[in-house]
Amino acid sequence: MRVLHVIGSILRVSGGPSRSVQGLVARLNEAGVETWLMTLNHGDEPWVDGVTRFVNGGDFEEVLQRVEPDIVHLHGIWSMVLHRCAVMCRRLSIPYVIAPRGMLEPWSLQQKWLKKRIARWLYQDRDLKCAAALHATAESEAEQFSKLGFNNPVIVSPNGVNVPKNFSRVERVEKKRVLFVSRMHPKKGVLELVEAWNKLSSVSSVCSVVKDWCCELVYTINGDFEREYEKKVKARVKELGLEDQFIFTGALNDDDKWQAYARADLFVLPTYSENFGIVVAEALWAGVPVITTKGTPWQELETWKCGKWIDLPEEGSNPSNWPMLVSALEGVMLMSDDERREMGERGRRLVEEKYTWDAVVKAMVKGYEAILK
Repeated sequence: MRVLHVIGSILRVSGGPSRSVQGLVARLNEAGVETWLMTLNHGDEPWVDGVTRFVNGGDFEEVLQRVEPDIVHLHGIWSMVLHRCAVMCRRLSIPYVIAPRGMLEPWSLQQKWLKKRIARWLYQDRDLKCAAALHATAESEAEQFSKLGFNNPVIVSPNGVNVPKNFSRVERVEKKRVLFVSRMHPKKGVLELVEAWNKLSSVSSVCSVVKDWCCELVYTINGDFEREYEKKVKARVKELGLEDQFIFTGALNDDDKWQAYARADLFVLPTYSENFGIVVAEALWAGVPVITTKGTPWQELETWKCGKWIDLPEEGSNPSNWPMLVSALEGVMLMSDDERREMGERGRRLVEEKYTWDAVVKAMVKGYEAILK
């Protein structure tokens, strides 16, 4: 079997898909599937070990003639370049899979909704409906496909975690630490986290405890919009007098990022929408309890008792008013170190049982084989 994966970019600032797609390609190769990766952004180079067959840009039809794939796996939607790839696959009768990567989730569809509605009418719905299968990273994403009227076969295969070879927890000598890792974007709820932290300072049961904690923000910035959002968050932290409790670390390489996980006592991702949330899986593997939202598919945080899965704030509400986030932070901060450590250990077991690359690849290969039959 020969599979060609196509993605817009694998730049590190492009977010989770740039990492998870490379990991998937590498592990499929290890499993004996001849797997290629093509990026549409000139200048990209793979940075995950095991991506051995790589095409950077170029003419898609020429790449198809050279690779001769049995299946093409497209990652992302709304892109005219990816649309042309889907059209070419149909023209040459090559089955293709589309992974929307969270772009069909309700929150995402509400952003620039008019442009997306037009795009769906012009080309996007047809590309999706003509796909041999859709790739969902969680059952909740597969359910959303059905709600939108896409009745294709669905391959449900989560993102696997690219874990370091050597990892150990760091013995803390400073304040206890809350960690955030993601893009600096309003969707990720960074400003809401700052506001919730400020609220905690006025809660009598926890205000004295909060002083023993700090919050480290590890984030990438992709473009001027996110740069302006960073300025807004920093200004709010200064306005509230929280400079000594927020650490703006910014972007880190992989080794340093895992060190951030190693020194964290709690991981928080107050996001409005994620189709998976690879950073949640990374934090759990690192043994860190997690607080995230029902905008993610991580209900297992509750069933495995390794974190808090909280309701989203009401649509249009003030970011300073998110009581569920305040309550979740308060609950975990008031726990003992042993209680948090036990939560982290349960989270590690969850990832090792359900989100290893072996399980991910097995589901993907099964889906590919069904298409070819």
